[in-house]
Amino acid sequence: MAATDRSRSEAAKQRRQDQLQRWQGSETDRTGAEARSQSSAPGNRRARVRFAQGAVFMAACSAGDREEVAELLRQGADINHANIDGLTALHQACIDENADMVEFLVESGSDVNRGDNEGWRPLHAAASCGFIQIAKYLIEHGAHVGAVNSEGELPLDVATEDVMGRLLKAEIKKQGIDVDQARREEERVMLQDAMAVLAGSGSLAPHPNTQATALHVAAAKGYIEVLKVLLKCGIDVDSRDSDGWTAFHAAAHWGQEEACILLAEHMCDMSIISNVVRGSIITLTGFFLFFI
Repeated sequence: MAATDRSRSEAAKQRRQDQLQRWQGSETDRTGAEARSQSSAPGNRRARVRFAQGAVFMAACSAGDREEVAELLRQGADINHANIDGLTALHQACIDENADMVEFLVESGSDVNRGDNEGWRPLHAAASCGFIQIAKYLIEHGAHVGAVNSEGELPLDVATEDVMGRLLKAEIKKQGIDVDQARREEERVMLQDAMAVLAGSGSLAPHPNTQATALHVAAAKGYIEVLKVLLKCGIDVDSRDSDGWTAFHAAAHWGQEEACILLAEHMCDMSIISNVVRGSIITLTGFFLFFI
């Protein structure tokens, strides 16, 4: 295996661990465990605490309890409910290699192309874990092999196994997908949306979970043309996400010097400290010195 392939494989394995850690110990995981513990306690016929339906649904899916999942759906549970990290039950079933639950959820209407907070689709999860049968099933049911995550990676880019790579490459060729164009698609769409806002015919909303704005994304990824248009739209240059980061934090953290210069020229407040004070100061020190 070439050095670049080894590097990609190691990175994908780390992402797999990150995905698992999102669930383990998360609010949804704890809620499910607590719910099961309370309901099975001797003499406790009724749980003392009522849990949110979405959390109960996620826990039931994770436990592989199809009857309970079906009943919750009949009661109105949202099959595409996502936890705080944007993971849906389908994401989790893919990570857990629970092919039966994957099939059940997809046949019940789960969105095979929904991304989590980092833009990972269920196919990204299956590809990174090397679960070939699940990946095939997702593709057969409409999963986009040309979809990119927040890092601009296709499922192919996070695949760790040769057989997975061959499957995805074959599907990309079959569908005639231009991978370079696919990787640039987010920037193209963002520029189109920004132009619509500038023309007064569009609007932009922050991410529902992270509260990150288009300005944060453009700054972090160095989408300079998008950033220029957004800054003309009168968007609050100092808007903060749920971690207290501004677009300047994002640009500085990811080393986007041109984006930092643009934001500074538009009088962003470089003294704002994020919710993680020490980390924010360390991240921005070099750029403070640059502008001073």
